[in-house]
Amino acid sequence: MAKKPLIDLNSMNIEYEQDNKTIKLKTFNKKSMTVDISIWENGQFIESTTIVFAHLPKSVKSKIKPL
Repeated sequence: MAKKPLIDLNSMNIEYEQDNKTIKLKTFNKKSMTVDISIWENGQFIESTTIVFAHLPKSVKSKIKPL
């Protein structure tokens, strides 16, 4: 059986700080190597967007890479 190309990261609660904003990871698409994220500032939701896996900090990449 093939591995799923889309991995749900919500249950892992992976987040990091960047420019006084909290970035929370939602899903990781193995096929396109992109991550869906939500951006929060002062506890308030700002937006949801998609970024390239390569743009994540190394500490965050190491938590996702074994998947």
